[in-house]
Amino acid sequence: MQQWINHTEKKKPRSASMIRLISKAIYLCGDYVGILLAEWLAFHIRNYLMGNIFQVSAVYIYVVTPAVFLLSLAFAGIYSKHYTSAQMLEKLFKACLGGIAFSIILMFLTQVSGQVSRLYVGLFAVIVYLFLVVEKYITALCIRKMPGLQIPVLVVGAGKTADAAIDEGKSNVFINYRVAGFLEDFEPSSVYADTYPILGGFNDLERVIAETGIQDVIITAPGLPQDQLNHLLYRAQTLVPYVSVVPNLVGVPMSNAELESFFDTHIMVLNIKNNLAFQTNQIIKRIFDIVCTVCGGILISPLLLAVFVWVKLDSPGPAFFKHRRVGKDGKEFNCYKFRSMVVDSKERLEKLLATDPKAKEEWERDFKLKNDPRITKSGAFLRKTSLDELPQLLNVLKGEMSLVGPRPIVQKEVPKYGQYIKEYYMVLPGITGLWQASGRSDIDYPERVAMDRWYVHNWSVWLDIILIWRTLFAVIHSRGAY
Repeated sequence: MQQWINHTEKKKPRSASMIRLISKAIYLCGDYVGILLAEWLAFHIRNYLMGNIFQVSAVYIYVVTPAVFLLSLAFAGIYSKHYTSAQMLEKLFKACLGGIAFSIILMFLTQVSGQVSRLYVGLFAVIVYLFLVVEKYITALCIRKMPGLQIPVLVVGAGKTADAAIDEGKSNVFINYRVAGFLEDFEPSSVYADTYPILGGFNDLERVIAETGIQDVIITAPGLPQDQLNHLLYRAQTLVPYVSVVPNLVGVPMSNAELESFFDTHIMVLNIKNNLAFQTNQIIKRIFDIVCTVCGGILISPLLLAVFVWVKLDSPGPAFFKHRRVGKDGKEFNCYKFRSMVVDSKERLEKLLATDPKAKEEWERDFKLKNDPRITKSGAFLRKTSLDELPQLLNVLKGEMSLVGPRPIVQKEVPKYGQYIKEYYMVLPGITGLWQASGRSDIDYPERVAMDRWYVHNWSVWLDIILIWRTLFAVIHSRGAY
């Protein structure tokens, strides 16, 4: 990102309100085009499959259906706030479901339901969701690449919390904020302190806002005493229309937190959910695992056969390898993999650790070796691409693992979880998860534990879909795999 502020330039930037209005207009136009394309494709697929020609009124194609879906998107809050990728998938799904339901009701009320093809409605329901997902992502990317449509934001506080907020803004394609600079009273500890200017201290809030015309402020100073934080928040709210504050809740799972405001006592209550503690959610997750595993296993069966033959031909020994891992409720199970090491790997490891102190230190820290001499030629490729883990689909079918979940660990790793091991024991370990999708072996152990805890509390089907998608990208780029 470029530094937004230029002290030598007198011209004021476009207002944040205008930027938001233009961005919403672009999204609306993109959604309208996506809906029309979905209608067109569903119409032609239906006519091709059925043979007979089905006609749709131009009024319904260009006016009624788009209007119903755009209103459904608006009521779902799509145009009113920022969402993560997983949240956007969920919001779009619910909005499309509502749009289809309302369209069907409208057809009955206007007595045209007998003229409408059920196959067309079904095809359109699926296609419009897929098209809107792709269109939203492309539109968001285009908006982020337009400097004039990036909303300047003033960050109050230049510490680790500011880093987390800025990192989220960079990684979330649906956020088009651009940092104008920091306000900080103390020595900045943010890694971005050299990237964006320090425009003053907390007492300079009024001056900086007046000089820059900024309308968005995010307060990232959770370490301030409560009275000072309240005063800072009050001053910001009287100056600009958009104020965000990061409270001192670092480490608390907030994705599914529900906010309650008790106005009589002037207090705020956060209801924190542990999503996978609910039996219903565990059942939904199990159904998702079985359906995806069976369908996916059939599709990749030729690949599984090819890898099996390659491993057998590459080195002596069985194609599959079983390793004891810790699963739900602390029970051990055999975790299946394609063999990526020589058959006497255990003996070779003991010899290596006894003669190489650096290797021993790395093994005790990560339970992995970056340059492991026991790995075969086929194994090096399989590990780099994570294809060695495909046999774990059998573990999923047996109910010992899930497609997505905490990384399956060995008994020696249990102490590293400390008091948080209870959350690990609550769920099935996964073939993939947050750590694989976020850098895999490049992530240190405390962060892995934090990721596993976060996943358990914030699980949703949409989160699983996003993590599977991100894992594919991580595998393609071979990021952090060894």
